[in-house]
Amino acid sequence: MRHDRTGRSNAHGVVYVIGSAADRRVKIGSAGNARNRLMELQSGNPNPLRILATVEGGRLLERLIHEHLKRFRGIGEWFDFGEANPIHMVTDAVQALRDKGLFPSPEGLEELRESQKRSPSALTVKEKILASLKAGVAPMTVHEVATATGVSVPHLGVKLSELKSVGLVSNSERRWSLVVHEEGE
Repeated sequence: MRHDRTGRSNAHGVVYVIGSAADRRVKIGSAGNARNRLMELQSGNPNPLRILATVEGGRLLERLIHEHLKRFRGIGEWFDFGEANPIHMVTDAVQALRDKGLFPSPEGLEELRESQKRSPSALTVKEKILASLKAGVAPMTVHEVATATGVSVPHLGVKLSELKSVGLVSNSERRWSLVVHEEGE
């Protein structure tokens, strides 16, 4: 997952579905400009690629769609829906995310984008980790922390180790939690 310069995932840009008639696998990613991204992908692909669909929502929606459709995921951001229509799979996923309240309507998306413009101070990755562990009711796996924070598992591993080395988090049986310090410690 890509982040803006502050490390947060955002709702700017589009989620694209790019594929080829020669291959049923499709790439679901996000970009500010889907056509430019298509040209980048085409340079490394022997089959003619085309944009099958775009949806406003940027990296935030991309992360949610990837999680929602993870059972179809191949390598990287490439998905194989078998005989199902990839456009329908993605649009159905977006609607399901909206129905669950996990992603805003087009109007709510505009409000979210405006609020992201107004608040340039985003949480650091370490702050996101600590906030998600604090909000959790039980110790969390790395994958649960990744879903809660929108940070990749490899990057989380490094940051969790750093937080553990300074005594802010601990892990037991592959589950992470905050270290609670008693008064006077």
